[in-house]
Amino acid sequence: MAYINQYYLFVDDDGESVNRDVSISDHPVEDGMVITDNVKRDPLELRITGKLVGAEAESIRAALVAWMEHGSYVKYVGGEILSKAAILSFHTSRSGKLDGGMSFEMTLREIRVAKSAYQNAATGKTVKSGTQQVIRNNREVHHTVKNGDTIYSLSLMYYGSDAGYTKLYAANQERIEAAARAAGYTSSDGGQVLIGGTQLRIP
Repeated sequence: MAYINQYYLFVDDDGESVNRDVSISDHPVEDGMVITDNVKRDPLELRITGKLVGAEAESIRAALVAWMEHGSYVKYVGGEILSKAAILSFHTSRSGKLDGGMSFEMTLREIRVAKSAYQNAATGKTVKSGTQQVIRNNREVHHTVKNGDTIYSLSLMYYGSDAGYTKLYAANQERIEAAARAAGYTSSDGGQVLIGGTQLRIP
């Protein structure tokens, strides 16, 4: 058993295959030798096979497709853990053995965000980027959805935890659902589909 964002997945017993690679940079020196001067770990890629079963199978499939097509970040926890990843590919197949369900193959790629420091002009303090410091000053805070945003990543950005996604969705349900319908979706599936350009209020 594993889960991706809030959905549980039935992963095959040997259903996780990991690619771990590094990139090595080198350059020639005067005597013709080649000097290796840097080894950098490449983003991890994880191939997963398993099954989607039960009443939620179709909802999970639709959410995974939407996250892939929108470039949304996902969190995967199984034998391997990827705190932030993108879905590179997702394939399903149906058979009579899985009543209403389907087998799937999916590839995830680890997303690593470089963090740099900047100085807050208001406080003069150095703050690390990659997290969002919300300074309200009795004013409403808004966020414009960008490609890659999910209800979970925004919760983590503004509240420091993905547990705040229900509050974020409740405050913006009407506009999230309207944007999803305008983009051709039946619904946002509880905020799982966020459309770029949507203005969200951060409560």
